[in-house]
Amino acid sequence: MLAAVPLLAVAVVDGAALLGRHSASRSLPSPAASTRHDRTSAADRQAAAAAGRAARAAAIRELLVRRATAVTAHDAAAWRSTLDPEHPAFVRRQMQVFRNLRHVPFASWDYDFDADRALRPSKRALRYGAQTYAPSSFTLEYRLRGFDRRATSLPQYPTFVLRSTGWYLTSFDDFRGRGDRSSTDLWDYGPVLVVRTSKVLVLGHPASQGLLAGIAAEVAADIPRVSAVWGHRWPERAVVLVPATQRELGRVVDDYGDLDNIAAVATAEVQTGSGKPDPVGNRIGINPANWPKLSLLGRRIVLTHELTHVATRATTSAATPTWLAEGFADYIGYLDSGLPTAFVAQDLGTAVRAGRAPRHLPTPNSFDGANVRLSLAYEGAWMACRFIAQQWGQAALVHLYAAVARSHLDPTTAVDLALRRVLHISRGQFTARWRGYVNSELD
Repeated sequence: MLAAVPLLAVAVVDGAALLGRHSASRSLPSPAASTRHDRTSAADRQAAAAAGRAARAAAIRELLVRRATAVTAHDAAAWRSTLDPEHPAFVRRQMQVFRNLRHVPFASWDYDFDADRALRPSKRALRYGAQTYAPSSFTLEYRLRGFDRRATSLPQYPTFVLRSTGWYLTSFDDFRGRGDRSSTDLWDYGPVLVVRTSKVLVLGHPASQGLLAGIAAEVAADIPRVSAVWGHRWPERAVVLVPATQRELGRVVDDYGDLDNIAAVATAEVQTGSGKPDPVGNRIGINPANWPKLSLLGRRIVLTHELTHVATRATTSAATPTWLAEGFADYIGYLDSGLPTAFVAQDLGTAVRAGRAPRHLPTPNSFDGANVRLSLAYEGAWMACRFIAQQWGQAALVHLYAAVARSHLDPTTAVDLALRRVLHISRGQFTARWRGYVNSELD
């Protein structure tokens, strides 16, 4: 029955044409018939476009399945089969990336993208001389075996190109000029070496091979130090990244700020859709520019500090002020180090003796890596948490931290309420007593 429809239409059209040739005056089609024809043509075009998008999406999904399976199966040929054969420089770079990540213990490697939305083509796409497609939402999702409960997501901006033999991946940086920079990881910068213990995974490059085992051993020793204060309410495992340069560190942890004064940094993808922090991909990144400057004790303090951030990440919320998060991490980091207060808070002591003692708790902006007085912020925050532990007890400090983090209020209000409920003191009273404590310890 359906097949007869176009045949009947053809017969009618042919008959009308025949009659027209034998008629002295030809009648024009009615406006209603013309409108129906236009509507039918528009609907056909829309259906054809939808079918084309569906076919493209199916082809790219199949390509990404091949690419993902290539990683977990260590199949170089399958990885290469997804790459644009007419872009040899990209193929070479991508094959090097594949070799770089072969020792990384992946539990999974997958991709996700929105097939219905695309980025506006960039000028760089003209160089391919073919149809291209760039999804506006695209993520690489992977898990490290034994350490990631759920996959961490890396936003990326790939370009796919249609060649005579199908769709291929041809770029990850066509949209960098617009500010859409694809996230990267260690394997994008060089071969990755792995050192693993039961609770620690350290990833680095061959140039840092001598550091990896020492970092793994130190982190393993520092985990119990954190749990002794915070408790066992965290996985008590850690992944540490050791990049080759400070610039690489910034790229890997997605921090393009000033890292000149930073020895290490803790990072994670924190999902707050349910209202409760839900971190995935907890990582500690080592700054290779500053790490060699640290003594063994200094490395222990820094790693314990960063591990504290890892441990408290699932509790820390938008209500937690920076001074409390950093001060608490430093409190655990310096605990039992044997270092005198005047040594730990050298810059703050200098300010106190010069009559420039702080009048209020450190603000969030004071913890900016570019702040020339960054040390004053950290030292003041450390002394605030140390003061709480000495005056009200370590358990009260932990209770205060948790009480602030559980709040759905702004940081100022959350701290005000927690100080009254846990320490039975107002913010003004606490600030005044903290200032007195700083002066008495450092003057």
